[in-house]
Amino acid sequence: MKFFYVLILFVLCFGSSFDSISQTIYYQDIFHGGVTGDGVGPFVAEETFTFNVDIYPNSTIKSAFLFVTTYKLKPSSLDSSFQNRKIIFNNNEITLKECMTISNFHSTVYNQIIEKGVIAIDVSNMISLSQNNYTIIPAQNQNPTTLAGVYSEYYLYIAYKNTTLSKVNPVIVLNEQDNDLIINYNINNLNSIDLGSDVGFTFHATEFCDTLRDGSYVFVDGNLLGLTGGNEPPPNRNCTGVWGSFYYNNGTVYGLANDVPNNTMAGTDALANIQSYINNPNSLDVTFEYQDPTHGPYSNSVMQLFLTYTTPCDTFTTTLTSDTTICYGETLQLQATGGVSTGSISAYEWTSISNPSAIDDLSCADCPNPIFSGDSSMTYTVRIWNTDSCSVVRPVRINVNQPQKLNSYSGESKCGFSNGFIKSINLPDNLDAWYVVTPNNDTLDQPIGNTFTNLGAGDYSVFYIDTIGCKSEDTIVTINSYIDVIADFTVNPKTGSAPLPVQVENQSQNASGFEWFLDGISNGSTPPTLFELSGVYEIGLIAWESEKYCADTTWRKIVVYDSLIAQIPNVFTANKDGINDFFGITVNFPVETDLMILNRWGNVVFEWVGKLEKGQNNLWNGENKIGDKVSDGVYFYRIEFSQMEWIEKERKVSGYVHVFGEK
Repeated sequence: MKFFYVLILFVLCFGSSFDSISQTIYYQDIFHGGVTGDGVGPFVAEETFTFNVDIYPNSTIKSAFLFVTTYKLKPSSLDSSFQNRKIIFNNNEITLKECMTISNFHSTVYNQIIEKGVIAIDVSNMISLSQNNYTIIPAQNQNPTTLAGVYSEYYLYIAYKNTTLSKVNPVIVLNEQDNDLIINYNINNLNSIDLGSDVGFTFHATEFCDTLRDGSYVFVDGNLLGLTGGNEPPPNRNCTGVWGSFYYNNGTVYGLANDVPNNTMAGTDALANIQSYINNPNSLDVTFEYQDPTHGPYSNSVMQLFLTYTTPCDTFTTTLTSDTTICYGETLQLQATGGVSTGSISAYEWTSISNPSAIDDLSCADCPNPIFSGDSSMTYTVRIWNTDSCSVVRPVRINVNQPQKLNSYSGESKCGFSNGFIKSINLPDNLDAWYVVTPNNDTLDQPIGNTFTNLGAGDYSVFYIDTIGCKSEDTIVTINSYIDVIADFTVNPKTGSAPLPVQVENQSQNASGFEWFLDGISNGSTPPTLFELSGVYEIGLIAWESEKYCADTTWRKIVVYDSLIAQIPNVFTANKDGINDFFGITVNFPVETDLMILNRWGNVVFEWVGKLEKGQNNLWNGENKIGDKVSDGVYFYRIEFSQMEWIEKERKVSGYVHVFGEK
């Protein structure tokens, strides 16, 4: 009665809150043989787990898929990408990448939005006909508290052919719906179900943690199968189930492990024979109802649905392009065969999984040989129809490979010689060879290791070819040229009057060759050291290590002044007799002058400021500032010659002069 109450409550409160959503079938086939499947739920455990399946003796493998569930935290303000991880399936290493995800949906756990998805890996060539146990070593060092993403929850599905067995019609449906109180799957376009044989139904789900509050009721065509939830037996982890383990052949469904092939489901038993519940032999309605409507958010997630039955449809031969990897920018022509058009129904129906708009990357969606021209990896299914309105559905994975740029850096080239290098770090695992294109557009042979050596200065392009044959984007690396020669010298003194001898000391570093210059003219290997004429001179030095073009240059300025010759009298007679009447100064070139005459008490009696011309310049006639003749005696003078062209600045002289008046 408790269940009846919950169900009625649901109908009253939530009965009109959802629509039936048609689901895309990932795989459907018709052949003589059987199918089997099993799951493991390690979450982030790292030990080895085992799939236990049942393959009928003397069979051949038709198809085999390893389904992987992905988890990624999705905070509202952050996003992240999965790290590439490796798993080991049956001793085969498989690299998992985010771009391999083919269906996506969301759930909420502890107020965190979790983006989940499904990866489907074709492992047909990894299945052994004599083997019913397959090991898997999950991805290592995963941390579910980070944004790096987690790969977990695996399911192995195997379809095998055997002409001694009756026909079987397996169907795989991938979930494309976010978690909710009610999740409904309306599966259409099924090949007609033979209700005279078992109809096996199972599913692979996660976080159906118990049947107290966190389980899910399962309905098929409105009929309750039971309440599912709980933890699958060890070594699987809590809340990582449930999944149905089974095999099917000759019209009978069988359970494996703790799954029972009756017409009910309960706890971790996720397998049922739904033969008696089917209303329409060409479609199926499956509904999951969260156990406790008040327990939200609803974390229970369905990853895959598996339906297996016999059918009156005949087998027919089809082919489809195998999973293929192409390089970015290339196109791929897909090829499907075996379809027959009937009336207005096309023989081929292509569908894009997880991204409906990607169907536009095919040149046609209803032809046998569309051309793919997309720029990202994509999984498509093609439904191939036969004349009796029966069909098979095949998936094909197109991996678009776009190798990223190499992480490279350079070492400088000394003097532009071929002694620079380019080094690439973290070379990708799928690298086949990497190359460097020189500034002259020459492609260099691949080095041993991760370093190209003996390179000159310039801009280089670095790229690699991966094991598939795809070329990466170019990385532009510049090798700069450097010079460790330092040209340097000292000059002492830097200024002086002509003739001026100077001492030059070469202090250059890392140099073995030298050439000296004076005002741009080579002075050979000897520096100039004597300057006889006034002027401004530049001494230059070029220093090099081995070649002159690998050189450093420096310059020093030398200022040479003319020598000022000034004749200053020490006596004059201010008697106006025309002989020695003035205190005059004779100079050998024009010069600005500041003259001051002082008496013995230090009082200024005469001042003159001006320009002396070359030759004799009469300045003082023996009168004071007011025009009176000074007394005979000794007077002191101070003279300052100011700088003009090639003259030392502020040359000062002082002395005394005797002044005599009229006799």
